[in-house]
Amino acid sequence: MIHMFVAQTKAESIRIIRSPFFLLFSIAMPLAFYFLFASMNGVDKSIQSTTWGVFSLMSMTAFSLIGTAVSQFGIRLSFEHQDGWVRLLKLTPLSPAVWIGSKIVSQMAVHLIVIVVIFLSAGLVHDIQLTAGQWILCGLWLWIGSISFLALGALLGTLTNANTSVAIGNVLQMGLAIVGGLWMPLSTLPSWMGSVGEWLPSHRYANGAWNMIAGKNPASIDFIILTGCGLLFMLLSIYIYNRRDAV
Repeated sequence: MIHMFVAQTKAESIRIIRSPFFLLFSIAMPLAFYFLFASMNGVDKSIQSTTWGVFSLMSMTAFSLIGTAVSQFGIRLSFEHQDGWVRLLKLTPLSPAVWIGSKIVSQMAVHLIVIVVIFLSAGLVHDIQLTAGQWILCGLWLWIGSISFLALGALLGTLTNANTSVAIGNVLQMGLAIVGGLWMPLSTLPSWMGSVGEWLPSHRYANGAWNMIAGKNPASIDFIILTGCGLLFMLLSIYIYNRRDAV
């Protein structure tokens, strides 16, 4: 069982990293947006007790991880349902627990790589000045917090029409980023969007990191909304999977 889990996790990790979509949408595009927004607003310009260079770094890292969880995990699950791969698994010795567990572990390993690459790129290009503790704590917050968006990806993966999942996934990723204040602060958005954005898990996800770089702890509401949404997405996906298997 352990051997199968390790082998499947390795295979899943290699598949993700070799995907051109991963390199483009999880690494290249977030970095491009980061350098664009940081340069447009001024890397050293003050914002929320920090600078645009650091503020945008946390925003775009969060944006990258949300997109990776939705596209590389959620949409991929939907394709595997549509293509009959999930039904085929039932004829193999690979158990559903090993299959989904290996996907989650490999996805978390890839998320860690994404964080390191984006942090290093920003730090080297813009000479970001953070303490070692801030780098580590922000990285850990973003890494562990990405589990909630993996749960969202799992819920998206319950769709058996992959084309529908792609459309919904793209809308979710962009909507969570824009309305959640990852591209521009909520204060610059229309008031109604700001009111909605404050309650989105994407905003609370980034807000925890923003607080850390400002020398504060993540707010209680950040934990509550991020954890609550993650649990809700997970329970809904489990319910749908179990109901489908029972039919």
